[in-house]
Amino acid sequence: MFDRFPALSTARLQLREVTLQDMDAAAELYGGPAMMKTCQGNEKNLDIPAPQENRAVRPPEREAIAYRIQEWFITPYQEQRGIRFGIYLNHSNRLIGSCGFCQWNRAHYKAELVFELHPEYRKRGLLKEALTALIDFGFDAMELNRIEARIEDGNQAAQRTLLSLGFRQEGVEREAEFDGAEFIDIVCLSLLKSDGPPPVHLVK
Repeated sequence: MFDRFPALSTARLQLREVTLQDMDAAAELYGGPAMMKTCQGNEKNLDIPAPQENRAVRPPEREAIAYRIQEWFITPYQEQRGIRFGIYLNHSNRLIGSCGFCQWNRAHYKAELVFELHPEYRKRGLLKEALTALIDFGFDAMELNRIEARIEDGNQAAQRTLLSLGFRQEGVEREAEFDGAEFIDIVCLSLLKSDGPPPVHLVK
């Protein structure tokens, strides 16, 4: 894919490789059930215990978190199935979210967008800032023609963010997933390289 894991920069953020050194921050980011519900795909069903305040993450929690970092970030890149960046504030080593592409289909020049952000850092435009850089990277460096996204019907915030970036809703997969309590609809969106910049009235 690339000689080394790339790094992206924005005005406020660094998008770069996630390693096992991010283990404690990853435990905080992915430990709560509410946070996991905002993740896309099978990730929201993974069980990572949340660390208690003022204590280090201990086994078997460390083993579980290390496994997830390997499964979500390291292995897909090594196998060239996708790429996922950690989101960090400039001048900080704290992992506050991630974004990237999975299900990379080189034959058809497309991939699926995945992302999440710690609740503490939402409503500041940080996710949109990160995704803007990621989308440019996808179209340019990865030579994608189509970026897909699958969002829970109830996750209106994520849908608004993608629409503001120029994504278009293509349809709804009815009761496509089971969240442990009920079947939920999945909204399907896409962005093509030829779509150009988003309409001005959607930009927030």
